[in-house]
Amino acid sequence: MLICKYSRRENAAFVPHLDTLRAVTMAIRRIGANAQYSEGFNPHMKIFFGQPLPVGTESDCEYFCAHVSDEPHDFMARMNESLPSGLRITAAAYTENDPNVAKLMYAAAYTVTMRAPTPTLSLASAFLQQERCTIAFCAKGEEKQKDVKELILSMQAENEQTLSLKLRCGNVNLRADRLMASLRERYGWGGYDIRKTNMYDCTGQDLDILLFGSGK
Repeated sequence: MLICKYSRRENAAFVPHLDTLRAVTMAIRRIGANAQYSEGFNPHMKIFFGQPLPVGTESDCEYFCAHVSDEPHDFMARMNESLPSGLRITAAAYTENDPNVAKLMYAAAYTVTMRAPTPTLSLASAFLQQERCTIAFCAKGEEKQKDVKELILSMQAENEQTLSLKLRCGNVNLRADRLMASLRERYGWGGYDIRKTNMYDCTGQDLDILLFGSGK
């Protein structure tokens, strides 16, 4: 079994999760990897992905676990020749059992890049200092409001164009796109791009170290 880390950049960020899953499984078939399938009338490739990424959000740290017996580096190289533009495997390693990334992940780091200098970006820190950090968003066609103060682990403007976020994810989750959409409405900010840059477990350990060791 292989655990793989992959990035989702540029146009691939606008591909829904299920279509990303299909793109990866089709690439595995195209390269002729020795993959295992479930039994029964309609067998499926044994492959497990982490939590879905919102459409429009780029990421450098997505993961999947596939029941294939290929050599990791060879598998990674052949997959990168077959995957669509914007999807790229950046690490692969053997694992005895599915590490269950969805259960391990506790927090995610994001970089938000404003498309123009935004002098009021420092207001993000002031927002976090409030007693309640209430955001508004739409879910399943319904307008909702939620206090997300406990879900924002850190939020800081690095300069007038870059905002660094660290948010809860996993069983308890705050979507960066929902937070940014609410802040944009509140402070009148312009356009921006969001990229997930890292993921951590509940102790603050980098998931890459847990899954691949320090020498990935």
